[in-house]
Amino acid sequence: MRLEARQSVLAAAACGALLVAAGSSPPSSLARAVPAASPVSTMSPALVDGDRWLEATVAALNNAAEVHMPFAALGELGGADVAAAYAFRARGGQTLEITLRRDPGADGPLYVEVFRVVDVLGQGLHERLTALRPSASSMRTRLPSDGTYHVLVQTGASGAGHYGLTLELDAALPFPVVGAEADSIRSLFGASRDAGRRNHAGVDIFVGRLTPVLAVAAGSVMPRQDALGGNTVWLNTPGTSYYYAHLDRVAVHEQQRVKVGDVLGYVGNSGNAGGMPSHLHFGVYRWGREPIDPLPLLIGQRFEAEPAASSTASTGS
Repeated sequence: MRLEARQSVLAAAACGALLVAAGSSPPSSLARAVPAASPVSTMSPALVDGDRWLEATVAALNNAAEVHMPFAALGELGGADVAAAYAFRARGGQTLEITLRRDPGADGPLYVEVFRVVDVLGQGLHERLTALRPSASSMRTRLPSDGTYHVLVQTGASGAGHYGLTLELDAALPFPVVGAEADSIRSLFGASRDAGRRNHAGVDIFVGRLTPVLAVAAGSVMPRQDALGGNTVWLNTPGTSYYYAHLDRVAVHEQQRVKVGDVLGYVGNSGNAGGMPSHLHFGVYRWGREPIDPLPLLIGQRFEAEPAASSTASTGS
C-alpha cells in the first residue's frame, strides 16, 4: 500500500485503540496524524485495503498472546493475518531485547513495535514506546515502569512472509553483593515465615561473612537497627527503596549520598538470622505499594543458549 494511503488510515489509530507517546518520532507502521480518511464508499482501493489492515492490526494488539519470558516463536504473516502481537509483564528498569529474523523471500517489509499498556479512565490503551528500524535485526530498549507490554509484528497490507522472533529481558539492577552470582540466592520472595504468619518480603543471598554489599542505585541511605533485620540499610531513590538486612556492620551514615557500586556494609547474620549462615536479605519496595520480587530485577530472563529454530514457541522458567 502507498505510504500516503497508509498515513491517512493510521490517523484513526491515534483516536481509537492506540495512544501514541508524546514527543516520539513517527514509527514505521504508525504514521504521523493527518485528517481522518473519507468514508469507505469514496476510498480508493488502496485505502480500502489499508482500512482492513488497520482493523487487523488493532485486533492483534487487543488480543495479544500472553507469553512468558524469555520467548521465541516462528510466525507467518500474509493475507488476512497482517499482524501478530505478544504480551508480557515486566518491571520498570528492565531492558527488553528483541531479535527479528526476516524471511529473505518475504513479500514486503516487516515492522516491529513496542507498546506499553496504560490505563486511561479504566480503559487499556496502547502507548507506543519505540520501533525496530526496518533495516535492523535487533534492538534494546529500557522499559519505563512495572506493567504489561505488547510487541507487535506486522507487514504491509499486501505483504507476506515468515519471521523468527525472540524476546528477552535483562536484569534491571547490578548484583548487590561483591562476587556473588544467581546461584547464591537460596531463599525466594513469598516463602512462608514464622509458621505462616508472614511471607518473605525479599530474597536471601548466601555468601561469606564480611562480603561487601553494594548500592544498586544512586540515592541516600538510612542505617537502622532492629530485632528482625539486625543491622540494616535503607537505600532510598525516587519512587523505590532498597532494603539490606542482617549486616555484620554498616559502612555508611544517616542521609549519606551514595552512587552505584558504593559499599553500604558487610554481610553477616544479625537480627533474627542469628545462628544461620551469613547472608544478605535484599528487598525492593515501590513507594506506596507492597514489596515486589527482586529476582527478575537481579537475574533477568534470557535464553542460556540459542533457542531451537524448529520450535514454534519456547518459554523459559
